[in-house]
Amino acid sequence: MNLRDSTDLSLRFRAQLENHFKKAFGIMPTADPSDAYYNQVWVRDAVHASLNYYIDELPQAFEDTFVTILRHQTQEGALPLRVEREYLLLKLVPGLRWLARPAFWLIEHIVRGRKERPVYTGEDFNGARDTVPLIIMAAHRYSLSPEGGAFIGDRYKALLRAYRYFTRTYPTHGGLIELPQSTNDWADSILRGGKLGLINVLWAQSQKAMYELALLNEDDDTAQEAAARFVEARTALRDLYESAGYVRASVGDERVDTVASIMHSLFFLTPEEAVGMQELLKKHVRRGAGLINFDPPYAAKDIYWVFKVIGHGGYHTAYAWPWVTLQNIMVKIQIARNHRDEAMRATYKREAQQDFSDMSQLFIESDGAYEIYFADTRKPAQTIFYKPPRFFLANLATWERVRMELDGI
Repeated sequence: MNLRDSTDLSLRFRAQLENHFKKAFGIMPTADPSDAYYNQVWVRDAVHASLNYYIDELPQAFEDTFVTILRHQTQEGALPLRVEREYLLLKLVPGLRWLARPAFWLIEHIVRGRKERPVYTGEDFNGARDTVPLIIMAAHRYSLSPEGGAFIGDRYKALLRAYRYFTRTYPTHGGLIELPQSTNDWADSILRGGKLGLINVLWAQSQKAMYELALLNEDDDTAQEAAARFVEARTALRDLYESAGYVRASVGDERVDTVASIMHSLFFLTPEEAVGMQELLKKHVRRGAGLINFDPPYAAKDIYWVFKVIGHGGYHTAYAWPWVTLQNIMVKIQIARNHRDEAMRATYKREAQQDFSDMSQLFIESDGAYEIYFADTRKPAQTIFYKPPRFFLANLATWERVRMELDGI
């Protein structure tokens, strides 16, 4: 079925979001068995989609995902960055994709006697130091729902073990986490280290979430610890926040980190402060297909060799990811609702509607909500070695959240 208008998009996207959930397993980045990310639960993708959609609209999907992640928690408290039922690495190698399922069955089911394979930080070419902060944020959000309080309360000790593992493994320096050179966050095609912008924005917000979770579970010692860490981290973020109106990619690196800036705005800025950031993002990272992730882009030497091999050196540096632009519309909606100035509220309501219309048109033109697009041509960014998912989870969940929020302003 071709996508014709926003009504078509909503009907198709909501159906797709149901298909992205596999019962007793969790939320997958794609529902298409031919895609590389099928039959996998990624904490990062599942948390983002849950915060935007599943916790409110299909809570069972979040619960099953959460249980799957905790099922593979290590004795030390570490959580997997993903759990797979087919080998991702084989899917990414041209000519070997057909082996992903039978090889998994032979090695994992028959030899190792398990139906799932957890992948942890440092394995399969992936750093992913954002796993624990993200899961804490999602757990806190769900704990506030009528059905979520008891569910999260029953699993609070496992969350606390993950929290203790993370704070022990990644101590702060001056209130911020400093990481080794690796693929540390969602932009995992880029080797980066130091005090990174996005990781530390998420870290600060997760401390606030942990404080409230600890209070709900009558854990006063952890509540006091998390509150102190939050105050320290929130203060230290000034080293990452450029007064011109954006979050730096890292301390000492002046490049604009679009996602870090958006999340920082959603979590910590007033509507009046957020306006300045919006003006800067329009100037520096707006392209034909939406917002790009960094300005200036990272150099070729910073790209992880694995992505160069599959012809996607520009995966996070050159392409537009629609969910990023859609998430930024949520900032504009906050301004439209809460700015002190009536004219500014009207301006940002109009901008939010226009941006949403443009993203909807992008999906209609391409007859899908592809993972990545060429930033200037608005075409899906497909190469001979990689086919981006046609209905990518993050795009669907964020588009639907924006649609619902726009109805309320």
